[in-house]
Amino acid sequence: MTIHAQYCFQMDKDILESVLKRNCGETSLEKVISVENVPAVGKNISFLSTVSRLNMKVLLRDGKVVNKSLIIKLFTESNEVQSEFYRKYNTFKTEILMYDTLSKIEYLMEEFEDGEDVLWCKMVHHIPYSCVVLEDLKAKGFHMIEIDQFFDLDHVLLAVHSLGRFHGMCKTHQVRGIIPQEFKSWYLFKRERMHNYLCWDLIGLTEGVKRLWDPSWTPIVEKIKITRTEVYERFKKFSELDETKFNVINHGDCHKNNILIKYGWDKRPIAMRFVDFQLVYYGSPCVDLTYMLYMAVDPFVRRENFDLILKTYHNSLVNTLDKYNFQGNKPDLEEIKDGMEKFSFMGLILFLAWHPKLLKLEKLEELRDVEKIAATEGKEGYADELFYPEILEKNIGPDIIAFLNRFFS
Repeated sequence: MTIHAQYCFQMDKDILESVLKRNCGETSLEKVISVENVPAVGKNISFLSTVSRLNMKVLLRDGKVVNKSLIIKLFTESNEVQSEFYRKYNTFKTEILMYDTLSKIEYLMEEFEDGEDVLWCKMVHHIPYSCVVLEDLKAKGFHMIEIDQFFDLDHVLLAVHSLGRFHGMCKTHQVRGIIPQEFKSWYLFKRERMHNYLCWDLIGLTEGVKRLWDPSWTPIVEKIKITRTEVYERFKKFSELDETKFNVINHGDCHKNNILIKYGWDKRPIAMRFVDFQLVYYGSPCVDLTYMLYMAVDPFVRRENFDLILKTYHNSLVNTLDKYNFQGNKPDLEEIKDGMEKFSFMGLILFLAWHPKLLKLEKLEELRDVEKIAATEGKEGYADELFYPEILEKNIGPDIIAFLNRFFS
């Protein structure tokens, strides 16, 4: 943990009082009485940061004692992979720059009298570049979906509507200013270590299917043969920015754990907030859309409603651009569909490699031997529990067939 992070972790009451008064509008606050630091997210939810909730008892000027809370994100060098990732991508600087951009977009919303909710939380304090303090959305009724659940149709339609608004507002802001250099590349496109594990996870899946599923699957998965070099070259090509197409600031890590949801009286989702802007990227909006559809959405819902989901996203994007009087070229629905087809390799390989792990996040350390996986290049190191067919075959079987037909036929 860095010196700044240590200091922030032990943030004293005077600083918290200043933050609450200056950035949270707590003008009636007299003093912070006590602070409790507790984990804000579950196991294996946050890879790049330690995320905690600061629960505070606060004395108001009228003598009342109330509860307040904030979220604190810290950079921690817990392993070599984290340290190398931070040095290369400077994730906290990216997030701070993005929150600065989002604050400017809020002024844009006021200018165009956009009465809809913002789609992010507020950054209330930061220490460059290892600590970010944010408002606690839980206090406003927003929650992460259950760790073993994925978005149903109601959730995904609200999510892509929100994503269309987010992209539209970012694009409108973009034409008024300069995109920070930190937003110009995406971590997954040129990161060989990630490509290695994608390839190994795919090999692990095929071995698990041959070992545990019905024997009729064996000749199918044996046709899926791909090298780390091939994965790298495909992803490297994705990094080439096509300036003839519509490009936006992407969230960059748009999976279900980075989308908080508020529910109405009937338990249906009514509002969403995006969090964790450490991997922001400028490029095709279909990067975010692909990532969301394959990392956040129930696979059956995705497959059965794909066209409806794309239309919902496109309508939201274009309506937002029109609301903000955007004068540039707007993508038609066919451009979005073409973009989704272009990135379908990325979506399918991420889904096939990561979905088994997403189903078992809380037990992942027990089910994977990372050193053995690397030593055997994916042939060993995975527990059978990751690949039991009872749930997994229904979830990913059709996508195994789609992956094979699109890229190995």
